[in-house]
Amino acid sequence: MYFDGEQAAWLNAAEELVRGTLRDAATAADGRETTVLMPGEDILLTRVALPPIRQARRRLQAASFALEDRLVSRVDDLHFALAPRAEADGETPVLVVERALVQSTLDACRDAGLDVVQLLPDMFALPDTGAESWSVAMIGDRVITRTDTLHGFACERGLWPTLAGGCTPPEHVVLHASDNDSQARALVDELRFESAPDIEQVGHPDPDALLARLLAHADTQRAINLRQGTFARASAMQAWWQPFKLTAGLAAAWLLVALAARGIESWQLHQRIDSLEAQSETAFREAFPNVRTINDLRVQAEQNIRALRGSGGSGGMFPLLQATAEVTGQAGDLTIQSMQYRDGALYLSLRGDSVQSLEALRAGFARQRGAALNVESADAAADGVQIRASVTGEPA
Repeated sequence: MYFDGEQAAWLNAAEELVRGTLRDAATAADGRETTVLMPGEDILLTRVALPPIRQARRRLQAASFALEDRLVSRVDDLHFALAPRAEADGETPVLVVERALVQSTLDACRDAGLDVVQLLPDMFALPDTGAESWSVAMIGDRVITRTDTLHGFACERGLWPTLAGGCTPPEHVVLHASDNDSQARALVDELRFESAPDIEQVGHPDPDALLARLLAHADTQRAINLRQGTFARASAMQAWWQPFKLTAGLAAAWLLVALAARGIESWQLHQRIDSLEAQSETAFREAFPNVRTINDLRVQAEQNIRALRGSGGSGGMFPLLQATAEVTGQAGDLTIQSMQYRDGALYLSLRGDSVQSLEALRAGFARQRGAALNVESADAAADGVQIRASVTGEPA
């Protein structure tokens, strides 16, 4: 299909040229993949030397950097499309076009319901006549020229002698024009090459017949496709995935929230553990002020208690500390303010958020084996309850 930005032209089943809107073209395509030819006047076909890069995205970036000084427009406003491989001299053919033009063309085709797989400059619709031979088509006031397999240009008739004169002279020119175009041969004759090329003129009944011939024989296999980089066509998997993007995004957001909540919970747990360890160390230092270095709290506590009591039994301060730590840790709203171990009992000063804190303390010790709680006082106030209690080991 040919699209000049306003009207589309395509071939029907009888290979007759049909003109209409993009929606008409989409109806004719009936869901089939479509190759779209666009006017080559707005597309620069040049060459660039690239480093040996395999990744397509990086090759496009390298091409834009290499051509930046040779282009008038800002590189960010341009779209680049590369040939699959370099030519024999090491340079790679590249198409350069305004990004906005490609975007608007693809948007218009998509809105009409066309599945565009290739977007090509119309000079690739001309036959590739081989080395040192040009294919030229004159359609109305336009001249389309293919100078080699991956080289060519399009322009107005008045500019053609100037642009063509700057190219390497061909030995042979195949000129496609309407039978009633009397100026076509004269335009080629205007070229001032040192050696005049042989001219083979191919006539067509009218411009529509010529355009139909070009559409029927467009070189879609070797042409450079503008659908590269950010304009690359989505694969079948990407198209299938598109409707699920929102759902996947919401699921990912939920997962992040869940992970964040788990992380906060883990952090709070570590904070509680660190707090209990600090409280245990404080209690140990109050009970054994002569011990300056703590390497293993449990072992050192048991050793010092045995030394005090002269016993190697399993009782002592540490079981009471352990029971207290478990109960206050489970209660959650209790804070140990101070503790002291003397005469086989662990004396505690605690702060609770409410009277229920006291009940939680009693219930917790009721479940502990080998430790008994004795509440000495509990002063309730608006901001909580102050508890003084002692913990002793239960007799065997």
